[in-house]
Amino acid sequence: MTKIFSTLLFLFVVAFSTMQSTILDENFDLTQLKGKNLGYYIGSFDPIHLGHQHVIDTALQENHVDFVLIYPAPGGDSFKNRNKLHLRQKMIASVYKDNPKVLLTSWSPKQLQDHFECVAKDVSVVGIIGSDVITEKFYGSDKELGDKYLKVFMRGMPLTEKHFEDTAGALIALKADSFLVALRGNVDLAFLHDSIHDRPIAGYIQSKGESSTQVRNAILIGEAIDALVDASVVKIIHEENLYHPGS
Repeated sequence: MTKIFSTLLFLFVVAFSTMQSTILDENFDLTQLKGKNLGYYIGSFDPIHLGHQHVIDTALQENHVDFVLIYPAPGGDSFKNRNKLHLRQKMIASVYKDNPKVLLTSWSPKQLQDHFECVAKDVSVVGIIGSDVITEKFYGSDKELGDKYLKVFMRGMPLTEKHFEDTAGALIALKADSFLVALRGNVDLAFLHDSIHDRPIAGYIQSKGESSTQVRNAILIGEAIDALVDASVVKIIHEENLYHPGS
């Protein structure tokens, strides 16, 4: 009986120790991703909220992808004033610390591109994007700007030094073979005919109503955010005094 108990305890410890988010670093064997569908999810994640989690979890549970690489925007652009990258990464890690299908990394866009070069032909990258990216960036009122986005967005083009470490570099670094679109509200994308320019839309996920702006605004006026973000994120927000007036 003691031997059986010891064996079961050993198996439990091994299983528990492997249930954690996967870190892409020098010790990770990228060949593990060969033949797999890798979701590439770029965003500010400032903070990551339940809407983000719904998209990520659904993408995995419905087998749209085998893994999801969550890649918070590094910065270096004029679009948004974000919290420091390590704080946003910390919040993401707190949510997915027990999910080995979620990949996290501290690699810069240049490092990410260089490391993936050896497996690029064997990994199918699925770009995970919100429908607002399509309606506002790709096919918005500024057609010239939209055309520029479509030419570089997730194309895997060689990065110039200017974009080795910035958000633009992250948007270019990996080549997406297809897209998974998170639908916001009642948006109608029928005009796309299930493709974005020359690449197919592999699937759709109806996203929830939460937004990072909603979370930040709630904190500013002293409202509870427990219904908007994971408990682990709430804890970090309070510990790091994030999004509070004057922080």
